[in-house]
Amino acid sequence: MADDGGNGDGATAGDCYAHHHRRDIKLAGDSSENLDSISSLPDVILQQILSYLPTKLSIRTSVLSTRWRHVWYDTPSLYFDGPGTFYRGLKADTLNKTLARYKLPKIMSFHLYTNMLDNVPYIDGWIEFAISRNVENLSLDLGESNGRGFHSIPEFIYTSSSVKQLSLRHCHLIPRCAVSWTSLKNLSLHTCSLSDELFAKTLCGFPFLESLKLFYVINLMVIDLSKSLRLKTLEIYSYFEPGPMHIVAPHIHSLKLTKSKFSSTLVDVSSLTEATVEAIPDVDFCMRNQPTNLQVMTLKMLEKLQNVEKLTFGANFLKLLSIAKVHGVSFPMFKAKALTVETTMYEHCVTPGVVSVLQNAPELKWLTLVHIMDSGSGFIQKDDLLYNLDPRDQHCRCWVFERTFSLKTKHVASFLKIILKNTKTLEKMVVRLKDYLEEKCFEELLQIVPSLSLDNNISIVLS
Repeated sequence: MADDGGNGDGATAGDCYAHHHRRDIKLAGDSSENLDSISSLPDVILQQILSYLPTKLSIRTSVLSTRWRHVWYDTPSLYFDGPGTFYRGLKADTLNKTLARYKLPKIMSFHLYTNMLDNVPYIDGWIEFAISRNVENLSLDLGESNGRGFHSIPEFIYTSSSVKQLSLRHCHLIPRCAVSWTSLKNLSLHTCSLSDELFAKTLCGFPFLESLKLFYVINLMVIDLSKSLRLKTLEIYSYFEPGPMHIVAPHIHSLKLTKSKFSSTLVDVSSLTEATVEAIPDVDFCMRNQPTNLQVMTLKMLEKLQNVEKLTFGANFLKLLSIAKVHGVSFPMFKAKALTVETTMYEHCVTPGVVSVLQNAPELKWLTLVHIMDSGSGFIQKDDLLYNLDPRDQHCRCWVFERTFSLKTKHVASFLKIILKNTKTLEKMVVRLKDYLEEKCFEELLQIVPSLSLDNNISIVLS
């Protein structure tokens, strides 16, 4: 990077762009002063625009003209990331020069992504720079430093009073001091290491937390949020945990369990109004080694969700519900007014789980059906389903085996008819087919929908 934010490549590209831009303006027959309306904007507006770009691109605007030379110095956000970073790397000397030229005393957002081993000695200094400028939105993705392992977050970050949004990825959280994030409202931890003991300890340090996202948080098995009175949103993506996760969150309103083990226990979610649940293909724990426990876990999970007004069930979760239903589990009555289900929309793939949920939701007004092609490593496979079913049972065989990758009009129409047959209070149904239905078939389905709507007195929307 050359002085004032330019480098050889950037200056050449910028000069070239500026030259052609000025030439186009002249060909238009007007003066550049009249047409270059962007440059005439106040600095504060230009800086706000630049804050939406990676900092590397913001710096390159300095070669456009003398008007733009120092504009980037006071952008409220710094974003050190971009296409190709993983391979070309973020060079320490370049970033150090950039920070040395930065003038604004306060940073609104600071995003840093680096995984280069050579940058490890500088990482804490870069974070300290952001903290010293009272950053409000701090996002750190520290990679694995080419096999070195997660980077331990420096102690001074745990006492920042300015941070309102914090996102940490590939980090060790081992606070030795008392955590004091008194302004923190949104926390996201992704591929981080944090024990149950430390998690409980750190929670006391951010009493105003409103949203918590946990993705692949290693070693965390107990999530006790009973003292987080302001927390309203919890999202968990927990594929790697070695056993069942226990969730105590009596104050949250929204819960999203994605790729979580079906064995996870909802201890207390008594204030829940919205929930999304999807399971991983956890067949070793739930289905093969302890099949009888599946029924118990199913009932416990559904009991915790029966008062939720807005529900979303993923494809794997519905399959596990179906297995439990076939084995005699009685579902509780649901108070859901809106339900979204992800499933395969074929006549013979209306699983017992879907039907039972619909039949036990007497207040349901809005149903959203999302078609998916449930094949691949992310879905429960046929053999694992068959292990828990009687292959002689024709009803069980039909929703396990009869699949086709070609979605046709008749498939969707038959599916919708069966769904409508099992709903009594529905007012609107949204059917999301994405790109799985050919245009011709989609047009045919549009001709069928009006009669389905009229016969069942509901509104049907295709998308």
